[in-house]
Amino acid sequence: MSSTDDAAVTDDHEQRTALIDQLQLLGEAASTETALFHQAAAAKYGLGITDMKTLSIVLREGPQSAGQIAKRLSLTTGAVTSVIDRLERQGLVRREPDPHDRRKVIVMVNQQNLAHEDNIYQSMGAAFEHLLRQYSTAELAFLVRFYEASIDLTKHEMAKLAAPERHGDDSTGN
Repeated sequence: MSSTDDAAVTDDHEQRTALIDQLQLLGEAASTETALFHQAAAAKYGLGITDMKTLSIVLREGPQSAGQIAKRLSLTTGAVTSVIDRLERQGLVRREPDPHDRRKVIVMVNQQNLAHEDNIYQSMGAAFEHLLRQYSTAELAFLVRFYEASIDLTKHEMAKLAAPERHGDDSTGN
């Protein structure tokens, strides 16, 4: 390999490293801004961010028991009961008996009431749709792969955080 080829490889490596660093910083900034947006949106509805994330999960993933919601959000069942109570008071969810186990209750989105609420996410959705329409089909396919991998990676890291810590063979944790 000539010195010109070596310089090109070095330049490419440096550019790649700089882009990875920039993407990590941008990802962190996007995450922060998204969290702050969701917090402000929740406040407009008179709810907390956990309430809104619960609503989002039940909307996207379907009706769930309080235990399933607690596991999904890494919360105690008592905390989830309070969240569901708040959402129910707002008329956004309802509790229904589980058709398979009458001892359990399933939380369902109250679609009719939700449709009557002002959708403060509509403007953000329209803005992102406008942004995404500027990309080619190949770029959109890349973004889909990136987001799917990013979501899987995040879920994996959350599971690691939720796992009980191991402190060697000492059962006292010391």
